[in-house]
Amino acid sequence: MKPKTLVILLVVLAVLAGAGTLLIRSGDMRSPSGEMGAYLLEDLPVNDIASIIIKTPTSTVSLTRADHSWIVEERFGYPADFSKLSDFVRTLKEAKVGRKFSASDPVLQRLSIKSPEDGDAPEEETGTHVRMTNSEGKALLDMVLGKTRSKDPQKGPPDGQYVMLGDASEIYLIDKILSSFESGPADWLEKSPIRVDAGEIRKIACLGPGSPSVRYAFERPARGKDFVLTDPSTDKTIKKSSLNRLANALSSLKITDVDPSSASSEPIAKGASVRLDYTLFDGRVYGVAVGEECSPTVPCRIRIEVGYYPSGPAEANGRAETEAVPSPEAKSEEAKGVAEAREENERLKPWVFTIPEWQYQAFFTDLEQMLEKETEKKRMGGDPGR
Repeated sequence: MKPKTLVILLVVLAVLAGAGTLLIRSGDMRSPSGEMGAYLLEDLPVNDIASIIIKTPTSTVSLTRADHSWIVEERFGYPADFSKLSDFVRTLKEAKVGRKFSASDPVLQRLSIKSPEDGDAPEEETGTHVRMTNSEGKALLDMVLGKTRSKDPQKGPPDGQYVMLGDASEIYLIDKILSSFESGPADWLEKSPIRVDAGEIRKIACLGPGSPSVRYAFERPARGKDFVLTDPSTDKTIKKSSLNRLANALSSLKITDVDPSSASSEPIAKGASVRLDYTLFDGRVYGVAVGEECSPTVPCRIRIEVGYYPSGPAEANGRAETEAVPSPEAKSEEAKGVAEAREENERLKPWVFTIPEWQYQAFFTDLEQMLEKETEKKRMGGDPGR
């Protein structure tokens, strides 16, 4: 064989060897789920998920896709927190395998990874069962979540969790923590039922029941201006901190639970309880009906109604004072506002909302609660008699 031919053959062999090595390495990168460092649920068809059931030893949450939204079945179809649901699915999808081992009965007991539906298993040995199905009821995921794992429990928080897929005989340690999703139905609710910018509130009025019908009223002359007490008149000073709490109570509203209005035994309705009306510059009015005083045994409850009354000051509505007849544009804007308010009211009126006590206390129903006492004025500004 000529030297030149030998060199060419050696070059070809080297190229083939390199290609073979590359193929082997690429095959390792495409290792199936379950291998160390691989995504455990890489092939989970996220867009096909239509139902998620999360069952712990003490509670069950059923999340169902309805039209273009998700609802919580155990809360009478109230909207689910979509951001939390998305985080849950994304965390599952991104979970990687740290290690795997056989699922013997002693291991199942120690890692609390038996199904909560196992009637023979003590509660302390059971985990959380997660089941996802498509619109036809076909199972897309069947998983039990067990204990979390920390490399050094004395120095750091958990850095992984043990899981088991279906009836598999193996347990996986993944690099994600899913414990925050193992919660009851109330924790999966959409916590912000309304979106209101505090700077867009023009008027706040506290109404009834009984006489006088208006307990107090504050109003802004224009956007960016401070609220002024318009009813009743008083020579006392309004506590700015209380007024700010009242103005921000609607924009910062977060609920903790819901009940259907038909199921509530407490009369939270117009004419039966105190109501705070928040009128916005665009004409929308949010009426917050406040239930009776709450306590550790009585939840803090409110109802919310929405209306539209484009009857604010000319400056607030952006129209000239001399404009006697509304323009076609103004009529169209008003019709749009009425329709949007009606739609939002239909969404809110079926519910009685439970809120934290600190938020409940921000809805002041008595003007006296918002007035500075003489002792407070002395403490803040000193005693002028000294």
